[in-house]
Amino acid sequence: MIKVTGNENLAEIAALGESVVEVFKAKGLGNYLESEALEKMGRFIKLSTLLKSNQIHQEGFLKLINQALSDETLATTSEWENLHFSAMLPCGLRNPFKEYIESHFEEHKDTFESLNYLLDGNVNHELSFYPLLEEMSDESELPDIVLASDVNNFFHKPFIEKFINKGVFKTYAPHALNPYLEKVGFADVNNHYTMYTANMLIMVVDKQKLGDRPMPKNWDDILDPAFEKDIIMRGEDDFFCNAVMLPFYKEHGFDAIRALAKNIKKGLHPSEMVKMIGKNQEDGAAVYIMPYFFAKRINSDKAQIVWPEDGAIASPVFILVKEKKMEEHKELLEFLFNQETGEVLKGRYFPVTHPDVDLSEFPDAVKWLGWDFLAKYDIGRLKQEIREEFMRIY
Repeated sequence: MIKVTGNENLAEIAALGESVVEVFKAKGLGNYLESEALEKMGRFIKLSTLLKSNQIHQEGFLKLINQALSDETLATTSEWENLHFSAMLPCGLRNPFKEYIESHFEEHKDTFESLNYLLDGNVNHELSFYPLLEEMSDESELPDIVLASDVNNFFHKPFIEKFINKGVFKTYAPHALNPYLEKVGFADVNNHYTMYTANMLIMVVDKQKLGDRPMPKNWDDILDPAFEKDIIMRGEDDFFCNAVMLPFYKEHGFDAIRALAKNIKKGLHPSEMVKMIGKNQEDGAAVYIMPYFFAKRINSDKAQIVWPEDGAIASPVFILVKEKKMEEHKELLEFLFNQETGEVLKGRYFPVTHPDVDLSEFPDAVKWLGWDFLAKYDIGRLKQEIREEFMRIY
């Protein structure tokens, strides 16, 4: 008889049958065994990690599962391969970059036919996959190569202590960094994270709603009480963009977080902002904080893009490569970091690291948190403290 120990991945658990699924549903975990979740996470997330993340007592849960199991053997369909490459793409890249990558894989079937990969949007993982990173203990739960966005759980203390500090990942550096990003020290000084590109966050001002107030020129300007409840940024309910919050905290501490909270009207997805700006809607705002890619999609003479004088915020898009797998995936890495791929990213208004891609069309000023800041703080705890203080005022 099969006995579940907690080391099985979620795909293996789901294949055990409906009786096991019912145990998950009873504990409020049924969504993790649905087909979409299994496709995204099931192949590499262990049951023990899921239980720890949801603060469920493992021994008791395993007892319920094993009681529910019959003498049937593990279905052969549960023999999932390890995930080689996972890309959690920022929204501005998700569809076109996914199509570009898949087209390349199709054209080079002989090279990539055995590659097990998953390409998805970063926003789909902020509240699902990323929290599970806190409880992972085995590198086998992680793909060989991970592309991710924002200052997320890959920068949190638990992940750093269990994987980064132990040298699981090593920077892939086939060439010097493009001067545009190198000038702000974008490359990881400790050679663990491979910096890929940046999602540049800027302001867009609705001139109708701005009225006679001065046009903001830098980030500090939008902390002015004159913009109370008149700014929209990426977010929803009690989640707001960390990439925006952290630079404000770095420069002005919690005073900036409180001032920003007073001025934020609501959170929206950038695609929703694009449809709203210049329409003089009652639920609109004077200032919108959004990625440069989305700002360039706005078609209204009433909207003005403001690349702040103190720099667009460079929200990191990075890759983690397992050192022991680097040679095995040499062709994939060469493709991801070649000049042609860099030009594709640039075409979506993402400045890239390849030195031969001309980035002169991007305004000069860049605001990057910096590796000293990321090393100084327990980033996960700091983000939680910022969120709590922001929501207290908001």
